[in-house]
Amino acid sequence: MTMAAVALVTACSSTCRQSSGSPGTDAARPTLRIGTGFAEKASATEGLRTVANIQTIENLARVTIDGRLQPWLAHDWSVPADGRSVSVNLVSGVKFHDGSPLTADIVADAVRASLPTTMGPAFSDVESVSATSERQIVIRLRRRSPFLLEALEVPVPKPGSALVGTGPFKVDNPQSPTEMRANDDYYLGKPTIGRIVVTSYPSVRAAWAEMLRGQLDMLWEVGADAFESLGASSKVSTFTFVRRYQYGVVMNNQSDVFRSKAFRQALNYAVDREAVVRDGLNGHGVVSNSPVWPYHYAFKPGPAHAGYDVARAGQLLEEGRPAIRHFTCLIRPDATLERLALIVKQQLQQVGIEMTIEEAPIDRQVAAFKSGRFEAILTTMISGPTLLRAYQLWHSKGYLNYHSPAIDASLDEIRYAESDAAYLAGVSHLQQTAIDDPPAIFLAWDERARAISKTFDVPPAEPGRPDILSTLRQWKPASGAAQASRN
Repeated sequence: MTMAAVALVTACSSTCRQSSGSPGTDAARPTLRIGTGFAEKASATEGLRTVANIQTIENLARVTIDGRLQPWLAHDWSVPADGRSVSVNLVSGVKFHDGSPLTADIVADAVRASLPTTMGPAFSDVESVSATSERQIVIRLRRRSPFLLEALEVPVPKPGSALVGTGPFKVDNPQSPTEMRANDDYYLGKPTIGRIVVTSYPSVRAAWAEMLRGQLDMLWEVGADAFESLGASSKVSTFTFVRRYQYGVVMNNQSDVFRSKAFRQALNYAVDREAVVRDGLNGHGVVSNSPVWPYHYAFKPGPAHAGYDVARAGQLLEEGRPAIRHFTCLIRPDATLERLALIVKQQLQQVGIEMTIEEAPIDRQVAAFKSGRFEAILTTMISGPTLLRAYQLWHSKGYLNYHSPAIDASLDEIRYAESDAAYLAGVSHLQQTAIDDPPAIFLAWDERARAISKTFDVPPAEPGRPDILSTLRQWKPASGAAQASRN
């Protein structure tokens, strides 16, 4: 099936290059051919839908790299002195792909549907969501909470249509989102690219080979395990960015082996995170030792730095004399996770701790988190760039079902901060608590890359948004690049 898809894309591209449309017509606008390396069938389907979602569905607001909110479909918002509500004004003139207008009623419904999942346990702070005019919604709170603003990263699809949105591109067939066309009625201007064709390959290496043959214009996402396979090419530009995903070994402090804070501290001191990034992620990652996004404006490098200290780890183990010095760590089938697990295992062996690695599919891991019947799980979690995401994961009522009064207290301090100073203090306390009562061995934030043919001129990413996808609608054929594919 993959080869058939490749043949179809190749034939289409060949036909497109022969088009003789005059400049400015749809026929003259370029086609962007994207290759993805989603190996499994389920991953491929989910991945293709994700690719389509990013270009078709827009959010009410977006979070910049420093954790602050930036308007998107929202033109602006205001918060009264008591902090008990947020009034959101919408951008005017926005239409869905079917030509129907974006209204406050539709946005209010989208916010109501999204907030329970987006806010998790903090959703209990929301009292109501209502449209007060055609261009304004008001969200009322039972008590002040900074998390509401962080939750405005709400997707707004057309009601009843998962892939019909207001974005710069639109999907012809939502059941098979492998082709998108420009939304020429886009409120920010007609996209330069006329069409996007997405093909899934068995691996990133297979997609890279097609790109070198000139059959692709872009590799969607390249992880640490495939960076080196890209090699050097004068025809391709590589753009890296740090994802919101964090690698870590979640330790169940309700299990016998991890009840002791000193034992969990010892494990954190025993892990050399620089080596984890260097050897486990081929240097493509950012060291992590807390659940706080390292680029967040409230992040403080000093208090959160536990450091690699084998002597300190040994001292804690000697003083605590734990009866159990071995545990089982679950990982899902994944080459990068397997490599990270082996590195952590070897490092812990230096202080006399034995970690048994056991492969477990994702559904078993989810069940383990819900039931609390596990010792440790090495996984990757979406944990940034807001503190709301950390709250969703690590609060005792959150997704990971983790139980720590100290972690809860610092997270609630952030949740109910009544001033910027109180918010900053709460973040600092969370970072320190992650050292004193560690819920995990935080390892690294994941770095990815997008590889793009130099036949396209790629403008810089938008301010606060390091991923160059933020400007995709403005990409155009590079000067003199007649070989760029044509629609």
